[in-house]
Amino acid sequence: MTQDIELALPQGSLKLQRLPLRRKQTLQAWDSADQLALTQLQDIKPDSRILLVNDHFGALGTGLSALHKQLQLTVWSDSFLARQALQHNCQLNQLPEVKFVEAVATPQGPFDLVVMRVPKSHSLLQDQIKRLLPQLAADASLLLPIMVKHLDNSLYDLLTKLLGPLSASRAVKKARVLSAQPANASATSPAPVIKSWQYKDFTLSHYSGVYGRKRLDEGSQFLLENFPKGDFKRIIDLGCGNGILSLQAAKTWPHAQILGVDESYMAVASAKLNAEQNALAATCEFQVGNCLAGLATKSADLILCNPPFHQQRVVGDQLAMAMFADASRVLDTQGELWVVGNRHLGYHAKLKRWFKHIEQQGKHPKFVVLRCRK
Repeated sequence: MTQDIELALPQGSLKLQRLPLRRKQTLQAWDSADQLALTQLQDIKPDSRILLVNDHFGALGTGLSALHKQLQLTVWSDSFLARQALQHNCQLNQLPEVKFVEAVATPQGPFDLVVMRVPKSHSLLQDQIKRLLPQLAADASLLLPIMVKHLDNSLYDLLTKLLGPLSASRAVKKARVLSAQPANASATSPAPVIKSWQYKDFTLSHYSGVYGRKRLDEGSQFLLENFPKGDFKRIIDLGCGNGILSLQAAKTWPHAQILGVDESYMAVASAKLNAEQNALAATCEFQVGNCLAGLATKSADLILCNPPFHQQRVVGDQLAMAMFADASRVLDTQGELWVVGNRHLGYHAKLKRWFKHIEQQGKHPKFVVLRCRK
């Protein structure tokens, strides 16, 4: 079992766990920036209306809920795992559930305070800030807890362009809290940003938080060039992103049932939009989820997977390993898992834990496509 890890705060300790849960978890559910922000917010007014943006594993939401149960908290995130982590850690500390708003929607204010973890994607950052500014109260403040190593000159310049002058706390454990009191020039929040472009016969549209907003990533292209052959009827696109693999599967096997799953709300919204505008919505279904949790054992005969090699800003194979384990469970006896990944990640060796037969498909200097069977 994963052991509880305690976050020490002035008002006491919190039990926090990072999702997905692992037997030997080596990563915390918070970082020094979360801890510094929670420490600085000890004297906040108990009736404040607070928006938490991109609270990765529920540390901010759980910490503020424990500080004052009267706080009006809203968490805004693109991550289904973040939502699960927030619920899990609130329950772990016997705290009430915190309101959650998916990233495709815009939270409705007015908010007295925004605490925002800066996303890695500058496109998502700009989209979120432009949508949240009209939701601020007249004298609202915005706090940006950040690890010093992530605050380069280009990001600082972008933040000042979006928010105006910034002030910074002193560094504590390699973290700072930036603060701003932005002037709101717009009365209403704009719609979420959607970019569209063409890939061969497909028109692809992307919300701001989806990887590959301007062109298709090389890994997906290589898998499309080495697409499975055979007669498949129950197909899953695991980590579907913009849904391109699902769309190609729908064209290749028009009578198949196709399900795309991703933990990003914006990815699933993009995939649904792409299925509709390419006239493939009748055979493609998309849903948010934590890997394949909740899907029946031996319910698919083909799973396509282009797994991420990082979770938030942490590089690692935790999510990929969880995907492979779930794929093994959900595939039927004769089913196949097709994986694309960077060569240096060594998936061919790691997949042997679940699959007896692993064959390389195609040649590429950077990527590898693996056909895996039990």
